[in-house]
Amino acid sequence: MVRTISDDEKLCTLEKRERELECIYSISDLFDLHVPIESLLKGILQRLPSAFLYPEFAEACAILDGNEYHTEGYEKHRDSLSSEILVHGAKAGTIRVSYKRDLPFQDIGPFLHSEQRLLNTVTSRLCKVIERKKVEAALLDSEKRYRLIFDASPLGIFVDRRGTITHCNRSFMNIFQLQKTDVLGSEIFDFVNDDSLNRLLAGNSPDLRPFYENEYSATISGKEKYLRSYYVPLRGKENNIDGGICLIADITANKNFEEELENQKELLTSTFNALQDLIIVIDRDMNIVTSNWKGDIIEPQNPENLHPPVCESLGPTLMPCEPCPIKEVFSTGSMNEFEHTDPSDHRVRDFRIFPVYDTKGDVMMAVSHIRDITERKETEDALKRSTTELEHAYEELKSLDNLKDEFLSNLRHELNTPLTSIKGFSELLYDGTLGELNEDQMKAIERVVVKTRKLQNLINSLLFVSTNQNGNVKYNFEQIDLVSVLNGVLNISTDSVNEKNLSIMTDLAFDSCLIDGDRTYLPQVFHNLIDNAIKFTPKGGDITIFASVEENQVHIVIGDTGIGISENDIPALFTKFYQIDSSSTRNYGGNGLGLYISKVIVESHNGKIWIESEDGTGTDVHISLPIKQENQFSASSRSASLSAERPVL
Repeated sequence: MVRTISDDEKLCTLEKRERELECIYSISDLFDLHVPIESLLKGILQRLPSAFLYPEFAEACAILDGNEYHTEGYEKHRDSLSSEILVHGAKAGTIRVSYKRDLPFQDIGPFLHSEQRLLNTVTSRLCKVIERKKVEAALLDSEKRYRLIFDASPLGIFVDRRGTITHCNRSFMNIFQLQKTDVLGSEIFDFVNDDSLNRLLAGNSPDLRPFYENEYSATISGKEKYLRSYYVPLRGKENNIDGGICLIADITANKNFEEELENQKELLTSTFNALQDLIIVIDRDMNIVTSNWKGDIIEPQNPENLHPPVCESLGPTLMPCEPCPIKEVFSTGSMNEFEHTDPSDHRVRDFRIFPVYDTKGDVMMAVSHIRDITERKETEDALKRSTTELEHAYEELKSLDNLKDEFLSNLRHELNTPLTSIKGFSELLYDGTLGELNEDQMKAIERVVVKTRKLQNLINSLLFVSTNQNGNVKYNFEQIDLVSVLNGVLNISTDSVNEKNLSIMTDLAFDSCLIDGDRTYLPQVFHNLIDNAIKFTPKGGDITIFASVEENQVHIVIGDTGIGISENDIPALFTKFYQIDSSSTRNYGGNGLGLYISKVIVESHNGKIWIESEDGTGTDVHISLPIKQENQFSASSRSASLSAERPVL
């Protein structure tokens, strides 16, 4: 029996259908709007319950990518209607509709088949919208990345088929220091200097190269820069040019670096080739990697072979082959050094072979340094011969020196014997002991006495120098009075002082001063110094003798108003046999030993001696000697005179 549908049921069905259509239209309006996914889902959930049979009890919920969205009164019920959200074939979420209370069952529980179809339709449309939005988001993200990459890359410009610039990035504008408006619409050849590219875009060249690369210089803002262009044409059908992409980079810094590197390379090569020694670099295969070939040692047999075997280039005469010293360096990792004489020309060469290590510590190459040392060996041999000859000559000189010492020793005895007699008898005659002499005889015998004393001093000086040189001078130190020593020397010098009408001034800070000294040698010091003062002081001049005590030292100064000494001559005055000039010897006499002997004797007494003088203003000779601690000095004796035995002048 066929059931008859009443008018009320038809009206209810039409009303529900109308609500479904309104729901679909309102949701379709949402799909046409460019709103975020979250807002779209919330709008669908708000509109969806109105299409169901009991809209006042229906609540909706959507779960997408782990995020949940639902209407205000939604509670999950055991009876619900759901549809999966599939994005690119993968489940991304679910849309679910539930009633807040139990309701009568319809086709599928409390829901109708038409309501399931509606939910599936809305979900299907939603999936397409989500897929589209994800694609759009990916495209936007890709475009952003592309723009960032393009602006930061050396990719400079896009050009059309005529070579007109249609787009440029910041890198290009920074290179040429232009604004974008000044670049767009310009010709590519305003910025690229490439004749081949010019002919290609002008249609005058059938060139089908995939790219065109060129380097050129350009003046930008008054500065010369080096640029590199790289143009890639975009070809259409029949290889027609539809446009292109041009990369332009500023390579000024690289170019300058390359030029500097090339200059350094040329300098190193010139230096390497200018070395006088032969340098050879050898690899593990015993081939020459590089060398500053020296024609006087070796030269490449075949100039076309850049890496000849080292054994063939050197040959057995230049370097020994068995055992091979280069192979030893590779096997041991140690430097090898040896000398080799070439039997063909008897040239002697010094070989030094050094290992070169790689990053793993293995020997990867060997550097051989070859130097011709023939002249050096000859010089060394000659030097050895000269050394041997000098040693023989030295031994002969030592023998002669010994003979000289023996001769001087014998000479002293031989001379002293007659000289003592001459001196003694002449002084007896001069004193009148052997009878009175007339005036001429007195003058003659006086000259004999003076010359005898000088001869005695000369002999004593020569013997002292010889004895001191051998270290045989023996000093007998005892306590002596310095004032008595000075008085004795002045008494001996009386005749010379009177002869030149000199005045002797004394200023002593004591009446006596005890020192440890040798009675034989110390008076000789003052005799030499006073004799020099008399000798170099003109007639009528002054000689001063000053003495004081300073910190356990007695300081004696013997000064004169003589010819003086230049500053340049003072350092050499204490040298043996030194004379300031030849005229001094002729005018004043002397043997150049007085100051030398004085210095030796003073230093042997732990004292010091030095000279202060200026040319033409006189000379002061200073002597400092240690004194004995038990000396007692009178404060009232600052200007004490020497002994009365000294002649009053």
